[in-house]
Amino acid sequence: MDGSIVSDADGGRDLGPDPSPLSARDLARLAWLARRLPLAWIASRRRRRLLFLGLAAPGFFAVFGTILHHNFFLMLAGFVLFAAAVIFRQRTEPLFERAAAAGLWPLPHSAIPPAKDSHHA
Repeated sequence: MDGSIVSDADGGRDLGPDPSPLSARDLARLAWLARRLPLAWIASRRRRRLLFLGLAAPGFFAVFGTILHHNFFLMLAGFVLFAAAVIFRQRTEPLFERAAAAGLWPLPHSAIPPAKDSHHA
């Protein structure tokens, strides 16, 4: 110990090296994702995790439900769905993290359209 005081302002996480700046291709991918996915689903890290769980759940249930049904193709489809969710998360999360570090994400509240009111319970 060198006697220095270590700050726990980052929550104890090792933030690693500074993220690389966004390239034009990364900005285009971020814009594409923002257009294709509802902004409420990708606005925060927590919501992106929930989106991942929602995308991975059908594959997970197909794989573990196959044990009861003994259907190889259902199990194979489950692995493919789960792998697609994992690959989606692997490719998009670093992009969102770099955009957040650059101050480009999350979008300002005025850019996120307000939720429509529903009169149904």
